[in-house]
Amino acid sequence: MKSDCLLFLLLSWLCCAAGDSNSDSSSGSKRTRRASIEASNNAAAAQQLHSIVDLPECQDLRKYCTHQTTSDNLAMLECALSFSSSQVEALPDRCQHALWLQQRQLQSSTWLEQTLLPTYCAAEQSKLVTCFNAVDMWSCLEDQRQQLPQSNSCQQLLRRAYATLGQDYASVTEFYSACGSLVESQQCGRMNVEHLHAQLSQLGTAQCLMAHSSQAKPIDISCKLAITGIEQQHTMLELMRVCADEHAALCGQESHSPAAGYKCLIKHKNDPLMGAACAAQIALRDQQMGHDYRVSHGLAKACKDDIKQHHCRRGVSEDKQVRLAQILLCLESVSKNGTRLAPDCLVELSDHRRMLMSDYQLSPELLSDCADDIPKFCPQQHKAQLVNGLSSSGGEIIHCLLEHVRARRPQRRVTAQCQRGLEMLIKVSDAGEDWRVDPVLRRACKPVVDVACKDVEGGEARVMSCLMERIGTPIMLPNCEQALLIIEYFVARDFKLDPQLYKHCRDDAIKYCRAKRQWDDAQDVQMDPERGPMILPCLHRMAYSDDDKQTLRKDCFREVKRVMRQRAISVDLMPEVEDYCLSDLSLFCGERTEKGAEMECLQNKLEELQPECKAMVTKYTEEEAANVELNPVIMSVCAEAMQQHCSDILQSGKDNGNMMDCLIAHKNDADLRKDLRCRAAIEHFQIISLKSYHFTTKFKDACRPWVSRFCVASATKNEVVACLSEVMRNDTIKAQRPQIPKECRQQVKAQLYQQRESIALDPKLGQACKFELEQYCADQKAPGQALECLIQKTSRLGKACHHAIFMIKKSELADSGTDYTLLNTCKEMVFKYCPSTDSAKLLDCLKTYKDDRNFDQRCHLVVVNRMIEQNTDFRFNPTLQSACGKNIDSYCSHIVATAQPNEELNGKVIKCLKDKFRQSKLDEKCAKEMIKILQEQALNYKLNPVLQHFCKSEIQELCKSHMEADEHGQVEECLKAAFLQKQLINRECQIEVASLIAESKADIHVDPILESACTVDLLRYCSKVTNGNGRKLSCLKTLLRETPNSLEADCREKLQRRIEMFHNADDALALPPEDMQQLVQQVVASPARKFFLVILMSATGLIFLMGLALGRATKRAMGLKNK
Repeated sequence: MKSDCLLFLLLSWLCCAAGDSNSDSSSGSKRTRRASIEASNNAAAAQQLHSIVDLPECQDLRKYCTHQTTSDNLAMLECALSFSSSQVEALPDRCQHALWLQQRQLQSSTWLEQTLLPTYCAAEQSKLVTCFNAVDMWSCLEDQRQQLPQSNSCQQLLRRAYATLGQDYASVTEFYSACGSLVESQQCGRMNVEHLHAQLSQLGTAQCLMAHSSQAKPIDISCKLAITGIEQQHTMLELMRVCADEHAALCGQESHSPAAGYKCLIKHKNDPLMGAACAAQIALRDQQMGHDYRVSHGLAKACKDDIKQHHCRRGVSEDKQVRLAQILLCLESVSKNGTRLAPDCLVELSDHRRMLMSDYQLSPELLSDCADDIPKFCPQQHKAQLVNGLSSSGGEIIHCLLEHVRARRPQRRVTAQCQRGLEMLIKVSDAGEDWRVDPVLRRACKPVVDVACKDVEGGEARVMSCLMERIGTPIMLPNCEQALLIIEYFVARDFKLDPQLYKHCRDDAIKYCRAKRQWDDAQDVQMDPERGPMILPCLHRMAYSDDDKQTLRKDCFREVKRVMRQRAISVDLMPEVEDYCLSDLSLFCGERTEKGAEMECLQNKLEELQPECKAMVTKYTEEEAANVELNPVIMSVCAEAMQQHCSDILQSGKDNGNMMDCLIAHKNDADLRKDLRCRAAIEHFQIISLKSYHFTTKFKDACRPWVSRFCVASATKNEVVACLSEVMRNDTIKAQRPQIPKECRQQVKAQLYQQRESIALDPKLGQACKFELEQYCADQKAPGQALECLIQKTSRLGKACHHAIFMIKKSELADSGTDYTLLNTCKEMVFKYCPSTDSAKLLDCLKTYKDDRNFDQRCHLVVVNRMIEQNTDFRFNPTLQSACGKNIDSYCSHIVATAQPNEELNGKVIKCLKDKFRQSKLDEKCAKEMIKILQEQALNYKLNPVLQHFCKSEIQELCKSHMEADEHGQVEECLKAAFLQKQLINRECQIEVASLIAESKADIHVDPILESACTVDLLRYCSKVTNGNGRKLSCLKTLLRETPNSLEADCREKLQRRIEMFHNADDALALPPEDMQQLVQQVVASPARKFFLVILMSATGLIFLMGLALGRATKRAMGLKNK
């Protein structure tokens, strides 16, 4: 029952297919075919005049057709059509031929007009003759017949004739037209023994013609094509008959059409339920399809117009076989070049591409070219096929051969001709376009696609690209990656096999790389890196060309970057690098065969490479820096880090150096400190980038013009950074508009910050301090610790190392944004107290809050250490330099002139400014800055290098108990008390402490302990008094003298103590005047200046009186003389 239903379905489909074919034909074609039929009928008119029943060969008709009321030819044909298959088959060939001629005559308007109508429809003939010129003559006659009365004899005859034609009469018109004459001459007309529908009703006739054909009597092309179509349909009928049980068992849900049922059988041809006979039929049909695409009725029908329109037979005559591969390549080429194919044709193309990748027997090239390779390299799969008698539907043999194309050992590679056949298979199947085409890839990658690529639209290799992006991620499965890379290996050898790349880069490839205009060029060999232009490498070179007139379009540039990024995952070197560096690779990197190691080796040996190789490696490294996807090592070992820390860059699809910057920024995070492989890869690239500033993309882009302007002599990146940093620092000190733009300044700071993290990133420092690092800092391995250790050991460093550290301190203290230790230790404090402060000013901001109760102690220590370093040399304090530059030039230039380059002045310039501050000689801006410094020094003696130097022993002996305590001015207060009690023996120490005391006279803010004690009184009584020149202190002294009880007790006590210190300090600091100016200044500044004024006035008056007295006596004497 199932078999009958299946056959009925198939025959119905064949009938519909034939009907569709006829419906697609033009009315002119139908008339032409009917004219051809009529011409053949006229040629054999004599044969049609006698009655069929009178023929000697047709006497059985008399026996079996007694129920017919008449014995005319139409009645005999009606009778014969009702025979069983055995009865029809028993009729002699000549009788069958006569009946076939009669059935054929029914479609002839001439026979109808001259024979049928005059005899039976004379009265109605005038109405019926109008149908002879209709497109569908019998459809017109049927319409006319239905208008006649049921009892009309003409109406009854026409009804009988139409029924004799059958519903699918139109499907055999083409066969009648193409083969009618030959059937006449060979007398091969045969009845439909098996009662088949549509063109298969002519199966017996076609078989007779083929049996009688010979070289002497060849069948013409049009008839041969019609016969071929019938034979192919018959083959399908036999296959479906043999496979009826398998179809019912395996394809119950897919039997809505015979085409779907057949495809279902192909998909299950290795299923255990598949019988040997059915499998053999499928295998035979597969081989036939490989040799002639027309065996696939679905493809031939769906793509008929496209094949004809685009000349896919390429000059091959219609009766010749055309391989399936040729048709698929032609149609693919049409589609790739922008022409739309019929939707049904596209569906068939996709189905047949899957078939090709499923079974190598569909490719005659593989059957012949790989005949020896299959048993040699794939013995298990081949043996299983031979034992089970099954075809290879899972693609295992094809994938086995593909794997051996990529084998490293030559003896494990397939032969050259087999490789060519496999290349052709990948091209014909276009396996790189749709991941579902390859059954092995589909099975292996379906779990990955279902999770990672479920939202990706199919087609144009979008899912393949998605899978390539997932290589190296946890979601990628090993089997999927292996199968994917096998296909991508071939795709990478021909840019046309990547749909997106070909679509967006076709015009650029033609323009710049001599690519062919057609996707499949029959006159040209297949283009791949071995035998044709290297299209992809050429496009890659053009993508980064410096010639503005030869640039790729944006879409093409994006696709080239994508392909090169994906290719870097599985291919270690770019082709152009390999071309120029073969000798260097063999010389330096012969043993470096692991993934990505060869490029690392060339980068490490960059200075030793040959010029051409060096240029290409340099160019590639630049591209690698701009697109980290081109670095297979980082891509493979840092995939998780990129997903976790740099996902926004991944999502944006834009790199341009951002990814490497992101990885560098996070390389010291907790997770990356554990991920040693990723961290090592990042640091290796950082070290490589030191060889040239071009290897740091953002730095190169932002600073290239300024490097050319200011740093022409600089060779390495560190030299360039140092040069630009000096320019930036000088601009800051001089308070002039920056010569270097903000973008470049930020990049310089970023590079300095990286250098401070690791000595390895500053080779000159590492060389200069090699001994000191081993001697003092060997155990300092954490980021930034080695440099911090050297800074703390400044006094012990050798001259070369000392000079190098001096330059680093000069840079760090000028811009906190480059201070690795400060930024990382104080990260939380910066966020809490200085969130909006410019990174260059962070140290100044943190100084303000360092004594807050909630301030982190580790950060506090770093800030204090930076303040100590800053006070050792005015050059470490750009703010002081800017505020006091003129005062330094005026009062302290002799100190600066005698300074040693790259060595600290140990606070000498600051001491000079302090002296002038005490004398109120500084301008307002400088005075304010000095107040800040003096306040800080008052709270922490370590910030005063001069005091530390002159009072070292006194501090250790008299103030030892205060040294370990928190710094709030206790040591300085201790020294002041000792000074007051005459305990300081060292004259230099006395002078320095006296200077501290005298400085507080100039401004109470310089004495934070007194200011703190008197805060309430200052606010209560002296709030309206302006700062500076000791006015606040004078206000307090006046209150102490006039209303002492109005002051707070602590303030009163400390103030009285300070006044006593002031007197002692004045005595200690008193020096004889060296000239009249100093004398006048000393008198004016003296508290007894009124006394000196009285004495001066008295002396002047005395002289005046003496002049008056002595003047008169002189006058009298002169008068006497004149007389």
